[in-house]
Amino acid sequence: MTYNKYQEYMRNFFEQYYQKLSQEEICVTLPLEEEEKEMWSDDANPDDEWKKWKLVPAMISEEEFRELEKEIGVELPLSLKAFLTVTHHCFDYPIGRNSVGEHFAGVRESWNPVLVRCGYLPFTWDKEGYFIRCIRLEKMPEEEKCGIYQIDHEVLFDFDENTVTPEEIDQSMELISENLLTYLDEILHDRDCDSLRTASKKAIIRVLKEECGLQNYDELSDKMDNDEEFDKIITALKPIQKQYSISDDVLEEMLWATEYSTDW
Repeated sequence: MTYNKYQEYMRNFFEQYYQKLSQEEICVTLPLEEEEKEMWSDDANPDDEWKKWKLVPAMISEEEFRELEKEIGVELPLSLKAFLTVTHHCFDYPIGRNSVGEHFAGVRESWNPVLVRCGYLPFTWDKEGYFIRCIRLEKMPEEEKCGIYQIDHEVLFDFDENTVTPEEIDQSMELISENLLTYLDEILHDRDCDSLRTASKKAIIRVLKEECGLQNYDELSDKMDNDEEFDKIITALKPIQKQYSISDDVLEEMLWATEYSTDW
């Protein structure tokens, strides 16, 4: 795909994604300062701390882009260049901000020299801020074959950055999408792993409440301490487990994690 085609795709993506989030205005509202005035929506009240923001065509020079490449130590794929240079926006992760006041903020906040050295280009974080999302550069320049991977940032603390090998990093990586375009398309249509994780959590609590008769985490905790009752819960959750391809270990972790859920 040519650079112009990538630009066209990215422009359409940002417009559709903004329109989708705008259905709930709070999703495109931030405490924007005066330096971001260009991004205030046309009907924003200048006296309000929180203001709706709007998409702004990016004004980024080739020189600035080359400075970014020098800073992060790698030449960016055309798709990521288009992703970064078409539109200024304030989307949170798993997109990553690229506002008028902070160009390339999402990429800079996810950058990691070890990952770059091992063939992965970080460009954003997951929605909850646990995983660094990367483009694997092994297949470049065939960008459609450059998969999107994620790694738990805490795993990186276990490695010696001076001696860690690409093979060791590979073993800690999880493939989540075929390439950058499919990654964004999945986000737009709620098929990405963040959206599926959120949906599965809601589905689990729905079953716990409607089929298991539980009203809060304390009741769940009591049942989980009883092997017979725990087996009944797991049986009730089997359809959800199958639907979202959740392993037994992950399902149990998700059950304990419902202590912090607001869906009860």
